[in-house]
Order: sequence, then C-alpha cells, then structure tokens
Amino acid sequence: MPAKLSIHLPGQAVAVRLLGEGRDLVLGREPGVDVCIEHDSVSRRHAILRGDDRGWRIADLGSKNGTRVDGARTAQADLPENAWFALGDVFCEFERIDAEGEARLAARAAERRTSSLAWAARLEQREKSTSRMIGDLLRGIVDIAECERGFLLAYDANRSLVLRACYAIRPEEIDGRTFSGSRSAVDRALLYRKPVFTSDPHVRAWLGGQPSVVAQGLRAIACLPMLYRGEVLGIAYADTSDEAKVFTGLDAELLGAYVDRAATALALARLDAALEGVSSLLAVDGKTVSEVGVAPRWHSATPKEARA
Repeated sequence: MPAKLSIHLPGQAVAVRLLGEGRDLVLGREPGVDVCIEHDSVSRRHAILRGDDRGWRIADLGSKNGTRVDGARTAQADLPENAWFALGDVFCEFERIDAEGEARLAARAAERRTSSLAWAARLEQREKSTSRMIGDLLRGIVDIAECERGFLLAYDANRSLVLRACYAIRPEEIDGRTFSGSRSAVDRALLYRKPVFTSDPHVRAWLGGQPSVVAQGLRAIACLPMLYRGEVLGIAYADTSDEAKVFTGLDAELLGAYVDRAATALALARLDAALEGVSSLLAVDGKTVSEVGVAPRWHSATPKEARA
C-alpha cells in the first residue's frame, strides 16, 4: 500500500511526499537522495524506508543523531498505518493511504488551486478603491491559508510599519502578551525577507494532552513578506486555533504566488501614495470593510531579538 510522508522542518511549510511500494527510499541531507531533508541535525544518508506487500519499515543508516519511532530510539522498526518518527530534530508523520485517499488529495489540491486563482483575479480589478483592494487582499490570505484570523501590515509614506487591516482579530489582541510567539514570526519574516510557517502537530504527537502543551494554545501561523522589486511593502499574516491545520508545500506555493500578485497589484496602484491619505485601521470581514480608528504603528524587534 502506498504511503504519505509529511516532513516537519522548523519554521517552514510541511513537505509532503507520496511514497510508492516496491523500492528502498533513502532519507537524508545529501543532495540526490530519494527524500532530501535539509537540516543540520539530519545526516547525509540518515535512514532508509522500505515498503512491500508485508508493510513498511524504517532502518537507521548509522546516523549521528539517530532515528526515533514514537519517541524511542531504534536501529530499525516496523511502521504501523499511522506513525511518527524523527530523524535528528526533524519530525516526520507517516500514513498509509489507498488509491481512493490519493485521489482525494489530488482533487482537494485542484480545488484549492482554482480558489487561489479566483482570489488573484479579484486583486486585478483595478477599479477598486485602495480600501477595497486591501480588504480583498486580506480576505484572500485568510481563505487560501484556511485560517480563522489575519491582519495586514504595510509601510506608510514615512516608512513606518503600521497595522493596516484586521480580520476576526482586535488590535488590542495583537499588543497582548499572548501574541508574543506570533510577533516573533512577523519579526523573522521582516528580518530574513522569507515566509515563516509554524504548525505543531509533532509536539502534540510526542506530548499528547499534557496540561503544559494544552495551555500553550498551539496554533498554525503563516507570515509572508510582501516583496516588490526587492522592497518590502508589508507583511501578510494568518493563523488558526485549529490544531489539525498543518501548512504544507501546497500552502506555501499558493500563498507565495498570491502574495507576489498582491504586492504587484499594490505597487501598481501606487499604494504608498494612496496610504498617505488613508491613515485608518480597517476591520475586514466576509462582506464589509470599515474604519475602526487610526492605524497603530508596529514595533519591530531588533535583529538580536528576532533571532532569539
């Protein structure tokens, strides 16, 4: 039976690979291996997966940091239908699927691509006001990310980063202590000019329902810088309290393409000049865009704080 392998790299979207039976698959950091995992804790040739009519097995290839299955270090082990294993510090979710399950994954991916293209087309309707454009941009981010909340940061005419629009989140929540982890994601996206994705299913798998884990309110977070010709125009952010949500490579692809188009649309609309006269914070929901006060400034971390 074929299988799905989800590789959880810290701060990145989850890489999903469909695995066919009947061959050995080497996992490691070395370019050219069957499943390349670029992380310092993973050896160049770390482990091997074998699948046949008897099932799936994993064997360590003498790696430096070891292979763990369901938390226990092992030289080799049989994998049940659903299992977690770790190569060094990288957690992987293994799941056997049938042909029907594989077809559902393909259909769902096609559906999400179609929806993403529809949102991109809405951005290109140039007759819209700046407020409506920002509203559609944020709605698209939240919808494509399959999240519950979101906000948009943008630079004003003085190159100050301000909170420009919110979706299902109040400005005072963003300034609260419970938002510290999310602020760190924003600061990292600004510092490195790269998308930041966080989702923590591996933490739940290893620690289960421990109170300390539950109390953290683990969420999935997507934070993407909006770049146009090398200039950062702003930050698009979305999150969800749904602990089942995992950002995959498909999420990264769709969100990245949408944010690229959004940045271009904003630049072509001379957003900087337009925002100079739009000093308000916008509240966005499924149908309306309304002004809720003056756009507050975003207090960015220093490079040292962002790396912490």
